[in-house]
Amino acid sequence: MGFMKNMLLLLAVVLPTIMWAQSPYVHTSTYIDAPGSEPRERPVDIERMTLDVRFVPEQGLIKGKVTHVFNVLQKQVDTILFDAVSIDIKTVTLGRHSLRYRSTDTSVIVYCEPPLTWDTKDSITFTYEAKPRKGIYFVGWNDPSKRMRKQIWTQGQGIDNRHWIPMYDEMNDKMITETITTFDSSYAVLSNGTHLGTKVNTDGTKTWHYTMTRPHASYLLMLAIGHYTVTERISKSGVKQRLYSYPEYPERIEPTYRYSSESMDFLEEYIGIPYPWELYSQVPVADYIFGAMENTTATIFGDFSQTDARGWLDRSYVGTNVHELTHQWFGDLVTARSQKSVWLQESFATYYPHVFTRKTPALGGEDGYQWGRRGMHKAALGASEKDRLPIVNPTAGSARIYPKGAAVLDMMAYTFGEDALRRVIKNYLEKHMYQTVETNDLYLAFQDTLGLSPEWFFDQWLYKGGEPHYKVSWSTSAMQQGASTIPSTRVDVEQIHHMDELTGPFRMPIVVEAWYSDNSHDRVRVDITSKNAVVQVPNPRNKQVAFVLFDPASYVMKKLSFDKGWDEKLAQVKHAPNMIDRYDALEAMRGDSTRGKERIAVLKDALQRETFSAMRSEVVQQAAELARNGFPEAWELVKVGLEDKQTDVRKAAINSVSVIPENLRSAFERLLADSSYQIIQTVLTKLATSFPKRTESYTGKVKDVRGPHERVRIARLEIDYANGKAAALEELADLAGPGWEFITRQNAMGALKRLGSSSSLAVENMLQALFSTNNRLSAVALSTLTTLSEITSNRLAIRQIVEKQELTKSQKQLVEPLVR
Repeated sequence: MGFMKNMLLLLAVVLPTIMWAQSPYVHTSTYIDAPGSEPRERPVDIERMTLDVRFVPEQGLIKGKVTHVFNVLQKQVDTILFDAVSIDIKTVTLGRHSLRYRSTDTSVIVYCEPPLTWDTKDSITFTYEAKPRKGIYFVGWNDPSKRMRKQIWTQGQGIDNRHWIPMYDEMNDKMITETITTFDSSYAVLSNGTHLGTKVNTDGTKTWHYTMTRPHASYLLMLAIGHYTVTERISKSGVKQRLYSYPEYPERIEPTYRYSSESMDFLEEYIGIPYPWELYSQVPVADYIFGAMENTTATIFGDFSQTDARGWLDRSYVGTNVHELTHQWFGDLVTARSQKSVWLQESFATYYPHVFTRKTPALGGEDGYQWGRRGMHKAALGASEKDRLPIVNPTAGSARIYPKGAAVLDMMAYTFGEDALRRVIKNYLEKHMYQTVETNDLYLAFQDTLGLSPEWFFDQWLYKGGEPHYKVSWSTSAMQQGASTIPSTRVDVEQIHHMDELTGPFRMPIVVEAWYSDNSHDRVRVDITSKNAVVQVPNPRNKQVAFVLFDPASYVMKKLSFDKGWDEKLAQVKHAPNMIDRYDALEAMRGDSTRGKERIAVLKDALQRETFSAMRSEVVQQAAELARNGFPEAWELVKVGLEDKQTDVRKAAINSVSVIPENLRSAFERLLADSSYQIIQTVLTKLATSFPKRTESYTGKVKDVRGPHERVRIARLEIDYANGKAAALEELADLAGPGWEFITRQNAMGALKRLGSSSSLAVENMLQALFSTNNRLSAVALSTLTTLSEITSNRLAIRQIVEKQELTKSQKQLVEPLVR
């Protein structure tokens, strides 16, 4: 369906193909109709799925048998459609009887003769073979270098298990799953649920048997096969945690799984519902296509998140870890009935790590909580620059179902009370355990738990789109208090965002504070419900106002236009109690070239007082700006930043300098021995660019440093080749090959792209990456080859290598633009 003619009159920005919901508007539906967003209809309810599989990994081949036990939902069922993408069905039986069936490219349709009827319970079994390119991945089995680890792992979300199992593959059915996997006995096999046992076979294989004890959605079924060691931990409540790792990297276990036990304890206590499954495992896999996946009882995550103590400074697994663990409640215990309610999974799994940060001072505490909230707000506001789709919409986009939805939950806690929201969520989970849910179920939990009907909140934040934009100003005034007139601070508020049927004036409780020159303050909390509002803050002692805060700590997601003078910003930087309010005042000083000396004094003071990394980073970035614009004394503040004990502050100081001045050279050179690999990589590149005559000295200092994903090594090789060392090119070519995990390959290809150079080995390795099922890898390969092919000699070399290869039709289509 095309765009509706009147939509351009209603929207400030163009939305995708949508139409307004029919009147009268009911808040349990999204305000924008999305055809096809209702749960898929199904004739049967799958109760149990038992999967029995073997693999020929070198061929990417699956030989399987799957049995679906089901109840009939409709009065008469003569056909049942199972999802099956390019699966070779061998036999189909109903109970013990063969069934007639028909396969298509995407499904297998079975014919029930005679038809099945209501309240019938039966089973259908498929035997089949498949060579899928989605859903299950065979890593390392055809690596000519024999260096890549060999694994098999699955990724069912969104609806990809249908590529390797004939099944009902949608969110709106829950079932007990059971897996029976036969494979080489030297490997370990992990699947969902309880490990019932392992049988040793006479042919050098073992058969691993797992089963769930409670139903879950079919996309959460998983397998992971590889060589692992297992570390066991027990939570305070007795939940067994099995943490998988690579045997050759024992030093990565503690840093990778840091806070795993603490987060389990936190979630059980804070949610108020015990961990709902029998155990919890986490397993890293190579060449993983996402960040992690919350398969029930067994999270898979990319092994790029494994780290040692030093690498932890640049990238930790903590946020992902808590996110995926939260999904065991939100997504696995209760599962969205359809894609339009998927925020009930992802937003919750983004919100609880946010709260965990606040409860864990070492991870940032209250300051980190405020900074994380600001990041969520910015992501949501950025998405609204493109369109204003609601959160409750199947095409809402990741910025809405992750950070915006999490910010909405945060605003629920702010609006209704944190303890009240916890009671609501506990009721919601208890009522819908092991079931599917939709947004209205959460709304009804407010009614059942608190006696509230927050229709207005759900409508504006979930079922409608957009965010408020407040324009605020203040002046001294007077107000009536009882029979008396007292001094006050008058705050004028106007909502200036585009308004139409999709986005109206927002109703939100807003705190307004007037801070005085003696550092005391008065505050009010008022409901702002209309386009224009006036808020009066009593000032009974007629004190001098130093600055005014509209929504202190920035709980409400919004744009804010609030012009403040220098003295107001200065007072706010020094005296606002919340870090984020001090940050806003400091950031507002950026670019003010008329007050350079005064700003340097402010920055010095802030650097002495502030401890949070974002504040200190802002200080050194502004100092660099001032130093480049006529205030060279500000370089001393940048130098302090380069020596800061916090990694993020050192990074900010480094990144604030494009060309290193001579007076900072020694400080930068010392950073070649930094604890952060990322800093070493960046500093090496900047030093080589700024002081090319010293390049060989710099590369020599880091010759034995590799870093995660060979990042320091690749930076060194790129510099070496640019400086005439031809052997570096072949080393980069090798690092782009299948013997390395994909982020290393991406890094190496990035270096080749920047150098504009390649070799036969480099082209062969990039072509192999181009054909990979890992789209994160293939996209970088395509981009690199496209750039290189713009140079005639490279294009001819690519053509010669392509002509020697036997390519499929789809592979030929990929390379054709590169060799024309």
